[in-house]
Amino acid sequence: MSDSNNDHFKSDRLAAWIKTDWLPQHPTAVTVWTSVSVINETVVERIDRAMSFDGYRFTTSELIDCPVVANIRQLDDRSFVWRQTGAFVYHFTPEAGGDGLDVLVMCAQIHEVGWSFVVLAALPAQFKKGWTAFVEESNRLDESYDQHDRVIVIGGRQNSFVPTVEWDEIVLPSALKSDLLNDVDAFFKKGVGIYMRLNLKPFRKLLLAGVPGTGKTMLCNALAKWAIAEGYLVIYISSARKTSNEEEYTTSFSKIERALEAAASSSVPTLILLEELDAYLHEDEKALVLNVLDGSEAPLNTKGTLLVSTTNYPEAIDERVLKRPGRLDRVFIIPEVKTEVDAVEMLKRYLGAMWNEDFKSFAHELVGYPGAFIREVAIYALTQVAQDDLPDLPLPLLEKSFKALKAQIDARDNFLKQRSFGLGDPLRSLNGGS
Repeated sequence: MSDSNNDHFKSDRLAAWIKTDWLPQHPTAVTVWTSVSVINETVVERIDRAMSFDGYRFTTSELIDCPVVANIRQLDDRSFVWRQTGAFVYHFTPEAGGDGLDVLVMCAQIHEVGWSFVVLAALPAQFKKGWTAFVEESNRLDESYDQHDRVIVIGGRQNSFVPTVEWDEIVLPSALKSDLLNDVDAFFKKGVGIYMRLNLKPFRKLLLAGVPGTGKTMLCNALAKWAIAEGYLVIYISSARKTSNEEEYTTSFSKIERALEAAASSSVPTLILLEELDAYLHEDEKALVLNVLDGSEAPLNTKGTLLVSTTNYPEAIDERVLKRPGRLDRVFIIPEVKTEVDAVEMLKRYLGAMWNEDFKSFAHELVGYPGAFIREVAIYALTQVAQDDLPDLPLPLLEKSFKALKAQIDARDNFLKQRSFGLGDPLRSLNGGS
């Protein structure tokens, strides 16, 4: 059978299955040829869930069983699905409420050599305009997709994590900064070889712990930018849901699993960033996470995989994780601002051209607060300067900004204290309990 005849045969088989198995349950559907871009998994994940397609928003897609076409996946150089064959249902929800609609997408390879495809879509007749817009957006994203990007985002939109922070911008004790970066650098450049000689998987795990606002996310961002400059692959695991109606845990083990699979297939050293490790240790999946941290179920990347995780609540992390050797190789405590020198450096960074040497006399007020608080003090003050069209930032205005934000924090803490200790259990009160 010639390639041409074989191609037509495959197209006919897809069309016949749609006619006999799909259309009886979807009588208003019409079958159309469609673009191969819509079966690029990376493109599908990048579709903006808030984007309107003729009054509908795309939510998710799912693979369905189909006897006439197998699910075959082509991976890019980052081990992400670039093209795939199979039968898929794409779900759309109306912006104004009401019933959603489904689009069947079927794809088959049409040449024995190479990756060429026939793609058919069965969609409600009233959704032709919306589907056309969806295909156009998929084509646009497909054309802009760079298979050699060095950042993979799992669980969120691809552009939701962009490494922009320079290492020198991080304001932390210099010993802590150098210790952390040296640990990461030494593992990739020397440690991987040691692990391999000892017949161990070159998989290292670090934890950054500290109260909210101390700069853990900025640290991750800076580490990512450094890793990219070194030619490494960066994988960022987002805790965000892909859709508002997704039933799986926001922090699902499947995200960690996918990241490790991508790392194992990488041809370069790989840095995995996992924020809020504590959120992944829920009872349903804790054992799976523990096995991965042990290394027993972590796929092998001979170039080395380094997992950097963060937590605001180290006390919520199981002792089996924190204290068992090998599950977390090192824990770095990211502190609040400890010295006036650090407070000054942070103020300088956020105030920029509005910095004044007179502000050094105010720096002692900021000791003991997390970096995020200092940032808000600076932003609040700069906003007032802009609103009042002031030529510069006077010290009294900076002090006023600090006092205003501190008062908000104190009011919040007092409220929470009253709710917890003065008025009984708020949940019981809301439910009619005494």
